[in-house]
Formats: sequence, structure tokens, C-alpha cells
Amino acid sequence: MKKLFLIIILIFVGGELFAQHITICKAYTQTGEPIDIVYSKNISLNQTICFLLNTGNKKISGSTVFLFIDMTSGGFKQNQFNKVYKLEKDRNWLASNFKFAKEGKYEIFFTDANKKTLAATSIIVGNYKEPPQDQSTSSINYRNVEAVFCDNVLSGIPVNLKKNISLKSDNGLVCLYLKCSSPLNTERIHVTIMRKSNYSIDYDEFVASKKYQLDPDWEDVFFKYTFTKVGEYRFSVADEKELLIKTAYITVIN
Repeated sequence: MKKLFLIIILIFVGGELFAQHITICKAYTQTGEPIDIVYSKNISLNQTICFLLNTGNKKISGSTVFLFIDMTSGGFKQNQFNKVYKLEKDRNWLASNFKFAKEGKYEIFFTDANKKTLAATSIIVGNYKEPPQDQSTSSINYRNVEAVFCDNVLSGIPVNLKKNISLKSDNGLVCLYLKCSSPLNTERIHVTIMRKSNYSIDYDEFVASKKYQLDPDWEDVFFKYTFTKVGEYRFSVADEKELLIKTAYITVIN
């Protein structure tokens, strides 16, 4: 009897979990029904498609829903589009159109006002293919890379570690130090800096992109950056093959 009761609970909960979903289609009716559903997860470049969120018999909690479209190609995650929707009471569906102008892999997800994901899906745009993971490269060693923010680096030692910096007392200047247990085996690193925009839950505002030359035999490297604006920032560091080495985060205050 207990087993039967447990099965009934699992079936009920499972129905609630899978009731919320995103349908990819080309259009929709006034009542939220999809028109010409796109079953393939591979979308043509410059194609406009519709993402139709449906929560089944369960009404969408609250009156605010967020849509995020992130490109996740090559190990990087970069927001391409986000929008806030104000819904009528007792609404159980929402539709949004988007035209994809860049090839790549994308994640699409809706969240409520409490940042809880309502539903999510992923697609491939154009002829994009994920780069093969060459296990013979130094990407395996990147798991051991340490990254710290500091005031400076002297003789391979970071000075005055930082979790946040001030525009006033630090003049917005910080140093990011990367240390590996073996040679980095790359002649160049590519640094992408992103910032959380106002009321965003992700790092969706592009700030800067820089490239630095180095000796492949080096086991550590550092570079400096000067901030001009408060906020939460993410540094993504990749090698010459665009393989992610390390991600680091820092907060800038007044």
C-alpha cells in the first residue's frame, strides 16, 4: 500500500514538473495554441521563430515573467536577448518572437519574478558545430588553474587579495592572477569581461574583450584592468583555441 501511495505521488509530481514547457513554432493563436510547430532543434540562420511558454492547467505565478536567450557556444555563455513581460491575471501562456542572426548554440529560458526557471530549451542555429575536445591539449590541466584578484603580483606572489574593489580607494584598478600547476601551453589568452545590468540575474552586458601574448611555458600570468562603473563583473579567460581556462567574479563598489 505504501509503494502504491508513493507511485501515485510520483505520477502527480511528475505531471506538475513536465506541465510547463516551451514549444518552438512559427506563429500562435490568440489563445496560445502553436501554429506550424518546429520539431527540429536546428534553426536556419536569420530565421524568426516563436518561443511559446505553456504552463498547462497551472496559472503562471505572479504577473512578471522574464525571457532570456543566451549563446553558449565554445564554452562561453553570453546573453543575446532578455525581456520582461507583464501578464494578465490567470494567464497560463506567453509567446515571444526572436530572429537569430548569429550561428551558434543557444539556451532559451523563462523565469518568474523570483528568478525560478519556469521552462527551458536549447537550439542550434545555422551550421554551428561544437569544437571537438582534444584531450591531448592542456585543457585537462585547466581544471587546476587558480584565479585571484589582487592589488599587484610581485615575484609570482599576489599581493593583497581582493573580493571587491572600490572606485574611490582603489581607483577602480585590479589585477587578475592565474596560476596553473603545469605550463599553460598557449601563446595567447583571450579575456572577456561581462557585467550584470540593472535588475538582471545574469552577466548580460558586454564590457570589454582583450587579448594578451604569453610564453607557452609559463605556468602563471596576470593582467590589470581599470573599472569605471560599479556593479558585478565576470571575467572569462580562454586560450588561443577559445577553450575556457577560468572564470572569475568580482564586485565593484563606490
